[in-house]
Amino acid sequence: MSNSTPTIKLNPNKVLISLFAIIILLVCLSIWGQYLKYFPQTFDMHGAWQEFWIDLLMRSFYTDAEANVPTYFNTIILFIPALLLAVIGAWKASIKDKFKIHWIGLSIIFLILSVDEASVLHEKLINPMRGLFNFERYGGIFYFAWVIPGLAAVFVFMLAYLRFFIHLENKYKFLFFISLAIYVSGIIGGEMLSGHFAGTIGLKNFTYAMYTSLEESLEWIGCSLMIHSLLKYIQQYLPEGITITT
Repeated sequence: MSNSTPTIKLNPNKVLISLFAIIILLVCLSIWGQYLKYFPQTFDMHGAWQEFWIDLLMRSFYTDAEANVPTYFNTIILFIPALLLAVIGAWKASIKDKFKIHWIGLSIIFLILSVDEASVLHEKLINPMRGLFNFERYGGIFYFAWVIPGLAAVFVFMLAYLRFFIHLENKYKFLFFISLAIYVSGIIGGEMLSGHFAGTIGLKNFTYAMYTSLEESLEWIGCSLMIHSLLKYIQQYLPEGITITT
């Protein structure tokens, strides 16, 4: 009877390709559903089945809606880095690494982001922020005013993790920076541009729907790259427990 330690075998490149394939599929379904919403006459099927398919695509796959397939995917794709970072953080704590708190902190941050995605907590900040800063008709890049505390949080994060980032091997500096830069550009920069569109052309049109579908993909791409980077890190540094194949 074998006493070997159980391992999880993963290939970082295959994981990344799989995630990208899911992202492309979800974005295409989101855009298609919104196209059918605004141009229903292009759909040949008639009767109840037409209503079923249009409603399914419009509601279940629109990236700017809540409690649907993209929401659950976003929740999961944020939870995976939290788990990987927890594994790294536990290992760093066991060897008394001086940056162990930073790794654990990153795990907690991604866990909070995952919970926030599932519960949409950040959107509850929109009205208080609008009232606090007295925006003129709530327009412009701060239409979704939660981005103000979001920008502040990004600034605090940069200050808190500057030394941690500097100590990383150059390869991981690049991988982590690209991953986080794409993610933040999607979640903050993309939302600010969404606010501009919402304030100028409104929320209920195909142009806005197509933009938000593409904007959400930036967050997913950044998060997918972070998962890939963490798997690469585990592959190189963790001695046992998870087998990362090449």
